Amino acid sequence: MAHGAEVDPVHLTSVGGHVAAGPVPSALSVGQWVEASGRDILRAVVLGYEVGGRLMTIFYRERDYLTRRFYHTAVAGALSSAVTAALLLGLDRLGMQVALGLAAYQAAGPDNMTKDPGHMGKTFQVATANRNGATAALLARKGCHVPLDILDGPLSLFDAFLETPDAGVEMMKDLGRYYAITDVMHKRYPAGSPNQTYLQGIFRLLHEHGIGPEEIHQVEIQIPQRGVHRIPATRHAAISGEMVCAMALAQGKLDFYQLHDQATVASPQVQRMRGRVHFVGREDWKGMEQGRHAIVSLTTTKGQKLEEEIWHEPMTQQELKHKFHSLVTPRLGEEKTRRVESLLKGLERAESIKPLMEELEG
Repeated sequence: MAHGAEVDPVHLTSVGGHVAAGPVPSALSVGQWVEASGRDILRAVVLGYEVGGRLMTIFYRERDYLTRRFYHTAVAGALSSAVTAALLLGLDRLGMQVALGLAAYQAAGPDNMTKDPGHMGKTFQVATANRNGATAALLARKGCHVPLDILDGPLSLFDAFLETPDAGVEMMKDLGRYYAITDVMHKRYPAGSPNQTYLQGIFRLLHEHGIGPEEIHQVEIQIPQRGVHRIPATRHAAISGEMVCAMALAQGKLDFYQLHDQATVASPQVQRMRGRVHFVGREDWKGMEQGRHAIVSLTTTKGQKLEEEIWHEPMTQQELKHKFHSLVTPRLGEEKTRRVESLLKGLERAESIKPLMEELEG
């Protein structure tokens, strides 16, 4: 379950969508089974990400958040997992097409999970996509057959989910010139992707002006109108826009383990701060790039108004290393974390994925 919490990366071009949650777990599980080399694992992840990233961009652009409610990560994940597994299983072009068709037949993702106060519904949908994609590749290898036009025209995947049967042509745009995996958007904070940009703005205001929680009267956050529908207060604390902001403002930081600690989430300080956070949807911010844009306005108890307009800033290598250690060390300990880090850095040269998987499983 690669998408077990809101720490995995999303796709920058589509400003969301957990593309890597499709190919990464599929590559590790199938790769372990066939004893693949590290280079083979990386090739499979890159191909799966290419398919998933292109699917995700189309789904994000074409999906109406109010009327066509499905979870694109789970739908795209079934197909990206299938091509990842198919490459590791040695399928040819025809086998790959069949695997895509079989995966699409299993693709699902009702947005009912947006009402889940936990994260299990969201996690399960993506994990099921991994399983279904691998199953599709295995069935294709066994000789199962389906029509090969699942991405083209009437009765295609895009017709079923978007009612735009010709959207599949976009899958070929800039093929060979643009590579989806170059658009990985790592999350600076352990929260949903729509929250990332305005959290940057909040922390910048807090740190630059030395503001403590007792000095905050109100915070207004401007984001695209469609973004407001992606952060409902009914969802898990890591996704709820109100909650991640309240915790950031009340504590001056946003920690993964605190976000998953019910006592911290329900604390009076956090709940009081939650009532001071207000979102404003901007109807004029319609471009997909606007999902990386926010304006944060903070009013102090003394009436001072501070404002920060911000666009998402990519994480640095040092920030990524810190994130890795802050997430992994509490679970594996310092020594084992260093071994896993070393194995990951040397993955391209590894003759087998087995040592890495043994460390992760042990």
